[in-house]
Amino acid sequence: MNQPLTTGQLAQQLLRFEPDTPCVVHLWVADDFEDVAPELTPDEVLDTIALADASLDADTSLSWYFLRHCADTIPAARVEKDPV
Repeated sequence: MNQPLTTGQLAQQLLRFEPDTPCVVHLWVADDFEDVAPELTPDEVLDTIALADASLDADTSLSWYFLRHCADTIPAARVEKDPV
């Protein structure tokens, strides 16, 4: 699994390339996860980001559907831990 990455760390990594280096980026930030699942706590947003990072499949990409699936998984695990 990759290490969690902040936007500042990403910017630092990009500094090793010349400014005119072609690239493609698909970037999602915590706000995107909060938008797709406002019911998540801040810690659950971090857990959702970690899950997305760990389970990302380049064939399916980071779509809204994928983000929603990851976001749904975290509260489901919470419910399983808290028996009624």
